[in-house]
Amino acid sequence: MSKPRKSSAALAAREKARAKAEEITRRNEELIDLAAGFFVHEDQLAKIDEDTEQKIAELRAAAEQKKTTTQAKAMEVVSQMLGTGESKKALGERLGLSATELKNYLPAAPVAQEEKSTTGDIDDSSLKNSASTNSETEKTAPRNSVSSAAK
Repeated sequence: MSKPRKSSAALAAREKARAKAEEITRRNEELIDLAAGFFVHEDQLAKIDEDTEQKIAELRAAAEQKKTTTQAKAMEVVSQMLGTGESKKALGERLGLSATELKNYLPAAPVAQEEKSTTGDIDDSSLKNSASTNSETEKTAPRNSVSSAAK
């Protein structure tokens, strides 16, 4: 027995369906290629963001190092100014700094660091006695006046 022959209309319909399927496949392939390009660009954007964040972190670290160095130099200048015998209040006025701001530029007292490192050797009563002695010495010590500094 032989196969029944397909009509020309059925053959035309089949051919039309095959052409449509090829068109859909071609469009799908094109869309896949375009989507791949999109993801490549999206990855590049993420890489740019990562590089930018890294550069920002490096710049911040460099700026922080510069700030630390510059503040150390400013502290050195304030120490030199204090070494001339000028009071902290007068220095604050001269530099346009409040007492709190000026403290940021004052070097840490080495005596306070020694007391912290030898806490077992110093009791609270001796600290109070030395503090009261220091305040009494400051009250009785003569202050430098403008006229004596001008001489």
